[in-house]
Amino acid sequence: MFIDDLVKLVNKDNIDCRIGASCTAVFLYADDIILLAPTVQALQFLVDICISELNYLDMAINVKKSVCMRFGPRYKNVCANVVVSEALINWVTSSRYLGVYLESCSKFKCSFVSNKSKLYMAFNSLFGKCWT
Repeated sequence: MFIDDLVKLVNKDNIDCRIGASCTAVFLYADDIILLAPTVQALQFLVDICISELNYLDMAINVKKSVCMRFGPRYKNVCANVVVSEALINWVTSSRYLGVYLESCSKFKCSFVSNKSKLYMAFNSLFGKCWT
């Protein structure tokens, strides 16, 4: 309920991540946030907005659980650092969000290898107990 104001602030600042009239710069699920930006500078601007709003709510960004990823034709290029309270956020090639692994690639990509593996392990465990 309180974090919804964060979406309003991001929408108000017109970062160029939109599909039609809808802002796609921020995705929220409970306390998990994804920020999308066309440039590293825009991403830092969004992070600063989040820091400001979360400070107001007496909350903070956990830098140890936060990562940056890059998608698009230059996804392998080195990027400038994104900073939260003088701490750097790591750039990664893969990250898990709500149980789905996102992969840094030239186009948006999700990996379900881990999910499939867990499904097969669970099935084999049940199958082994039921039919042995």
